Amino acid sequence: MIIPVDLLAVIGLFAVRIGIPLAITAGLVYLLKRLDKRWEEEARAEQRAQAAAQPGARPPAEQPVERPAPPLERRPPAGRAPAPAPQLPWVPPPQPAIRPGQQPQPGLAAAVLPRYCWDAKSCSEAVRAACPASQRPDLPCWQARLKADGSIPEDCVDCERFRRYPLM
Repeated sequence: MIIPVDLLAVIGLFAVRIGIPLAITAGLVYLLKRLDKRWEEEARAEQRAQAAAQPGARPPAEQPVERPAPPLERRPPAGRAPAPAPQLPWVPPPQPAIRPGQQPQPGLAAAVLPRYCWDAKSCSEAVRAACPASQRPDLPCWQARLKADGSIPEDCVDCERFRRYPLM
């Protein structure tokens, strides 16, 4: 059970641990701002004294401290459409290592990837019709999914085709 005295001690020690450094920081900020104002006033007084010492010179006008202008926002010229986003280069799917009419060597068939991902996953016609990769066979399957969905699915990251030909 927590005793109120113990709770007050913890709260007090927390205030000491956090409060004292914050108070010191706030005090330093206050003192440095005062020092900066004093130096600015001394600089203005020195400028006035130098201007008064020169014959025929006008005293400088009170000018606010110059601050840099905020950066300008870059916009395309009026009437011109913004440039389209650059297209990613297309990496062709791997070609089969076996020529037509040639017999595969033992163990080589496992290294050959199917041409399309829906063939590798054995997707049904209904799934294939809804898949963005089958609608864009000119693109690698993960790039078609990225353009359609906005992200690469988890199963693409584990795919051998994706590991061989990642996004560029």
